[in-house]
Amino acid sequence: MLESCPYKKYPVLFVDDEELALLTYQNLFKDDLILYTAKNGEEALDVIHHHPEIVVLVTDQRMPKMTGLELLIRVAEKKKEMINILVTAYSDLSLVIEAINKGNLYRYVMKPYNGKILRQAILQGIERYHLIKERDRLYAEHIEWLRNATKIQRLKEIGTLTAGLAHDINNSLVAVNTFLKMIPQKRGADLLSITAPDPSKEPDVAFWNQFYSVALGEVERIKEMVNHLLHTLKLPEKEASGLLHLEETDLNILLHETILLVENEAHKKRVEIKQVLDRTLKKCLVDSAKIRQVFVNLLFNAIYATSEGFILAKTLCDKEGLINIVIEDTGVGIPEENMSRLFSPFFSTKEDQGIGLGLTTCREIVEKHRGSISVASQQGKGTTIVVTLPVHPDEHDRRYHTVDRRTQGPKG
Repeated sequence: MLESCPYKKYPVLFVDDEELALLTYQNLFKDDLILYTAKNGEEALDVIHHHPEIVVLVTDQRMPKMTGLELLIRVAEKKKEMINILVTAYSDLSLVIEAINKGNLYRYVMKPYNGKILRQAILQGIERYHLIKERDRLYAEHIEWLRNATKIQRLKEIGTLTAGLAHDINNSLVAVNTFLKMIPQKRGADLLSITAPDPSKEPDVAFWNQFYSVALGEVERIKEMVNHLLHTLKLPEKEASGLLHLEETDLNILLHETILLVENEAHKKRVEIKQVLDRTLKKCLVDSAKIRQVFVNLLFNAIYATSEGFILAKTLCDKEGLINIVIEDTGVGIPEENMSRLFSPFFSTKEDQGIGLGLTTCREIVEKHRGSISVASQQGKGTTIVVTLPVHPDEHDRRYHTVDRRTQGPKG
């Protein structure tokens, strides 16, 4: 016996048209296994349908209406992983071969059977099933680990590139900033000699004042963004990726404001953005800046994919009290072969536009809010993306460290 195998985790179904045989099975195995019984093939199929946790099927061959072999064939069509054992009084080799080829037979036992031999066959069958499942689980974990390792490495490369880029931008902004600060002193003859050959022409004071104020303000804004980027890159990984600033937010208002920001781009493609907002929505705790980033990404993706159609943005509350934000478009849709890769870092359907981090970022932000994001698409007909968020993420799940703006104290 395999010591690590939880035998009682894997139920067994015994099928025999004789009541005494079923009682015998129960007496033999009730202490070791979780048992189900059925008196014929049809009843067995019904039991398997209602108890998908059953992994071993032990059936008699000779039964009315449906033989054991016929039952095995029916089961093999729907549950290929089932461990099938055939009990028969006939030493017909052709029957056994057919059961192996068509009914996915694991073992056959001759009548009258020895209880110890049958018990050993069942336990070995469970062990085989358990080891296969463990192998598949470990393989899936290994693949996931490789994917995460690749993702982390690529994100580190992007971080290094971004840090270098930020440094170069800052160097350039020093010169631009200095030039702009000198403009008020240079609005006299030197400036006019360059911009206006006629020395008698007065400078446009209103224009230069406005230009100076706006340009200097934009430079300062860019400097703040670059400094924020550098600060973020220096944060420890858990702090940089896991910190949220939660505040009570009306998602209807947030979504509406975001649509106003992107409407101009939609109009360029003759795409109308329709809104259907559930006025009964409760305010929920979210990091509004990050959720706005999600909305912007999803809406721009929809605009990119849609030509002369429309985009529907709607909100609604489901039966569990979760808030759903739905973005539907009538665009080109997503090929089936790309669906499984949508949230992979650096995967993009926009050819040379972007680096493919949009949906990955969206999913990370939503999952930090203890929510989920799903995509349904049909090529040529459009795509629907649903973002689901809890009203109170700190009550819904407590896996991440957050900061609540209402109290400015740590929660989690």
